[in-house]
Amino acid sequence: MERKRFIAQVGIAAILYVLISLILEKEITKEVLVRELRDGLVFGLVYAIFLWIWNRFKSRKGPENGETRT
Repeated sequence: MERKRFIAQVGIAAILYVLISLILEKEITKEVLVRELRDGLVFGLVYAIFLWIWNRFKSRKGPENGETRT
């Protein structure tokens, strides 16, 4: 996976997490905003680790049954 695409996916996932969390919270104070931003950052890091491991596993597995990798 390209580095720029990887960073974009993780960034968008973290932003969506924060936005959805703020919408569901229905209250935007400084404390809530800081907490949700922190949680979004943690979510983005966990998601990045998951994508990195998934990409490593997928690239090691290689093509099977005559399929070609793209």
